[in-house]
Amino acid sequence: MWRVLPAAVLFLAACGGASGTATRTATQHTAIASPTTSVTPSPVATPTPVTCGPTSGGSTDRARITDMRIGTASGGDTLVIQFDTAVTHYDISPNPTGVQFAGGGGKGGTFTLDGTYGLRLTIVNLNWTVAPGNQYPHGTDLKQSAPTLLEVRQIGDFEGTVNIAIGLSGNVCPSVSILTGPSRLVLQFAGA
Repeated sequence: MWRVLPAAVLFLAACGGASGTATRTATQHTAIASPTTSVTPSPVATPTPVTCGPTSGGSTDRARITDMRIGTASGGDTLVIQFDTAVTHYDISPNPTGVQFAGGGGKGGTFTLDGTYGLRLTIVNLNWTVAPGNQYPHGTDLKQSAPTLLEVRQIGDFEGTVNIAIGLSGNVCPSVSILTGPSRLVLQFAGA
């Protein structure tokens, strides 16, 4: 029996005695055995909006707009403004009120186009463009079911200046080119 007693004393001594410290020691070991780790979530990237700056070009020649048309091809949508002799001076800028446009000279009023992002195209140095009551062969309010370019509308025609509103499905800046044979101003919008 003496041999069992020393083993029990050694066991109690190793656990910290019989006065309840064994429970505290076990709790301390549990706390150390399973530390709390905090995981910091990765930051979510916020897309940076594209901002189209004002763009201008064309010549100082006088000309007349003969047609306006839109279309979709693989890779994007296109707006074509056709002239009789030369592409006159133009300015393209973001519309500060999205797709709600104030009418340009002569028309007045407010126009709301399809889409969520708007551009304003102003063309100057024009001879009389459309006789009263007439339209371009493809019209002056063009709509299409396309990925990017949704609506183009002439919102003003007064004293040699035409204002054209462009409604887009998103913030997409066009690439602009001038073509000849016949003279055309071409705005290409890459697919969103």
